[in-house]
Amino acid sequence: MRVDARIGDADGRLYVAEHEGAPVGFVEFDADGVVRWLHVDLDARGQGAGTALVKHVQAELADRGDPLGVRVLQAAGEGRGFLERFGLTEVGTVSLTFDEERFTEVVYADETSAPRVAGVVGVPETLRVDGETLQVDESEPVPGTEGLFFPVSESTADRSPWGFVCSRCGSTAVAADGLDRLVCDDCGNTHLADQWDEAYL
Repeated sequence: MRVDARIGDADGRLYVAEHEGAPVGFVEFDADGVVRWLHVDLDARGQGAGTALVKHVQAELADRGDPLGVRVLQAAGEGRGFLERFGLTEVGTVSLTFDEERFTEVVYADETSAPRVAGVVGVPETLRVDGETLQVDESEPVPGTEGLFFPVSESTADRSPWGFVCSRCGSTAVAADGLDRLVCDDCGNTHLADQWDEAYL
C-alpha cells in the first residue's frame, strides 16, 4: 500500500511516522475522529511508531473535545490488545461485507462516548451503555427526518425493549412519546407518528 495513494484518497487527516528519513507507518482518521487505517511496517513494529501515531491523534482530538474511535477486525487479537493501552474499551461490534465475505469489526472507544462513536462507524450489532451490552435490531428500522432509528434491546433472546439508537449520530438519547414519535436529543433527528390523533392536528 502506497502512502501517497492514501493521501490522495483521504477525506480526513493522515499522519506519517518516519525513522531516519524513511516512512515506517501511518494513521488515517476521518473528521469524526474514527481511525480508518493504522499501519506500521513489519520491520519497524515494536519500536514505538504505532504508539506515537495513536497518541498524536488522541491528543489532537482531545484538544478539540472529540473522542477517539477505532475499528479493528475481531480476529486481530494483537491489535485489540494494543488499543487497550490507550484507555480504550470495547463498546460494540459492526458487521461488514467485503467481496461477499462477512466480517465482524470490534469498535473501541472511551465508554462514555460509545453511542456517538458507534454511530459514526455505522450501525452496530451491539452497544455498551452504562456497562451494559445492548443488542441493536437492524431488521426493524424506523424512518426519521435525518436518518433511521433502530430498536435496542437488553438481550437477543427475549428482545426486552430498551430504547432506540439514532443512526445519524449514534446517540441512544432518543425520546419517545405516547404518539410513537421519536426525537434524538443530540442531533434533532425525528420520527413523526404514522397516525396522529385528530386532537393534535
